[in-house]
Amino acid sequence: MDKKWIYAIIIIIGLLAWSPWLTQTFAKNRTVAEFNKSWEYVADGCGTYCNGCGAISSRRVPFGFLVTLEYGCGMIPEDTPEYHERGIAFISIFGTVHGLPKP
Repeated sequence: MDKKWIYAIIIIIGLLAWSPWLTQTFAKNRTVAEFNKSWEYVADGCGTYCNGCGAISSRRVPFGFLVTLEYGCGMIPEDTPEYHERGIAFISIFGTVHGLPKP
Protein backbone atom coordinates (compact mmCIF):
# COMPACT_ATOMS: atom_id res chain seq x y z
CA MET A 1 0.00 0.00 0.00
CA ASP A 2 1.29 3.42 -0.91
CA LYS A 3 2.28 5.75 1.96
CA LYS A 4 -0.17 8.37 0.66
CA TRP A 5 -3.06 5.97 1.29
CA ILE A 6 -1.88 5.23 4.81
CA TYR A 7 -1.60 8.94 5.61
CA ALA A 8 -5.03 9.60 4.11
CA ILE A 9 -6.62 6.83 6.18
CA ILE A 10 -4.98 8.13 9.37
CA ILE A 11 -6.23 11.66 8.65
CA ILE A 12 -9.78 10.42 7.96
CA ILE A 13 -9.87 8.35 11.16
CA GLY A 14 -8.54 11.32 13.13
CA LEU A 15 -11.20 13.60 11.64
CA LEU A 16 -13.97 11.10 12.43
CA ALA A 17 -12.72 10.70 16.00
CA TRP A 18 -12.67 14.48 16.47
CA SER A 19 -16.06 14.97 14.71
CA PRO A 20 -15.97 18.79 14.56
CA TRP A 21 -19.47 18.95 13.03
CA LEU A 22 -20.98 17.83 16.35
CA THR A 23 -21.49 20.62 18.86
CA GLN A 24 -22.35 20.45 22.54
CA THR A 25 -25.67 22.21 21.93
CA PHE A 26 -26.63 19.81 19.14
CA ALA A 27 -25.75 16.77 21.28
CA LYS A 28 -27.81 17.99 24.24
CA ASN A 29 -30.83 18.96 22.13
CA ARG A 30 -30.72 15.71 20.17
CA THR A 31 -30.59 13.63 23.36
CA VAL A 32 -33.57 15.39 24.96
CA ALA A 33 -35.62 15.24 21.75
CA GLU A 34 -34.92 11.53 21.19
CA PHE A 35 -35.71 10.66 24.83
CA ASN A 36 -39.01 12.56 24.84
CA LYS A 37 -39.96 11.12 21.43
CA SER A 38 -39.44 7.54 22.61
CA TRP A 39 -41.69 8.06 25.66
CA GLU A 40 -44.31 10.23 23.90
CA TYR A 41 -47.16 7.71 23.74
CA VAL A 42 -46.48 5.84 27.00
CA ALA A 43 -49.06 6.57 29.68
CA ASP A 44 -47.39 7.50 32.97
CA GLY A 45 -43.97 7.15 31.33
CA CYS A 46 -40.80 9.22 31.58
CA GLY A 47 -39.99 12.73 30.44
CA THR A 48 -37.74 15.74 30.85
CA TYR A 49 -40.57 18.13 31.71
CA CYS A 50 -39.71 18.39 35.42
CA ASN A 51 -37.76 21.15 37.19
CA GLY A 52 -34.03 20.80 36.59
CA CYS A 53 -34.51 17.97 34.12
CA GLY A 54 -32.98 17.69 30.67
CA ALA A 55 -29.40 17.46 29.47
CA ILE A 56 -27.36 18.52 32.49
CA SER A 57 -23.85 17.89 31.18
CA SER A 58 -21.98 16.69 28.14
CA ARG A 59 -18.42 15.96 27.16
CA ARG A 60 -16.66 15.18 23.94
CA VAL A 61 -15.29 11.66 23.54
CA PRO A 62 -13.72 9.99 20.50
CA PHE A 63 -16.33 9.55 17.76
CA GLY A 64 -19.06 11.58 19.52
CA PHE A 65 -20.39 13.00 22.80
CA LEU A 66 -21.52 11.58 26.14
CA VAL A 67 -24.57 13.42 27.49
CA THR A 68 -25.95 13.06 31.02
CA LEU A 69 -29.74 13.32 31.07
CA GLU A 70 -31.92 13.91 34.12
CA TYR A 71 -35.56 12.86 33.86
CA GLY A 72 -38.62 11.94 35.89
CA CYS A 73 -40.74 8.79 35.54
CA GLY A 74 -44.28 8.06 36.60
CA MET A 75 -46.30 9.95 39.17
CA ILE A 76 -43.63 11.45 41.41
CA PRO A 77 -44.80 12.72 44.83
CA GLU A 78 -43.11 16.08 44.31
CA ASP A 79 -40.88 17.64 41.71
CA THR A 80 -37.56 17.49 43.56
CA PRO A 81 -34.21 16.05 42.43
CA GLU A 82 -34.45 13.11 44.84
CA TYR A 83 -37.26 11.64 42.68
CA HIS A 84 -35.44 12.21 39.38
CA GLU A 85 -33.34 9.64 37.57
CA ARG A 86 -30.21 10.01 35.44
CA GLY A 87 -28.96 8.28 32.36
CA ILE A 88 -25.98 8.63 30.05
CA ALA A 89 -26.37 8.64 26.28
CA PHE A 90 -23.78 8.46 23.53
CA ILE A 91 -24.26 10.66 20.46
CA SER A 92 -22.38 9.15 17.52
CA ILE A 93 -20.64 10.98 14.68
CA PHE A 94 -23.80 10.43 12.63
CA GLY A 95 -26.05 12.11 15.22
CA THR A 96 -27.67 8.89 16.43
CA VAL A 97 -28.45 8.49 20.14
CA HIS A 98 -27.50 5.30 21.99
CA GLY A 99 -27.95 4.13 25.58
CA LEU A 100 -31.17 5.91 26.59
CA PRO A 101 -33.78 4.02 28.60
CA LYS A 102 -36.63 2.88 26.33
CA PRO A 103 -40.22 2.00 27.21
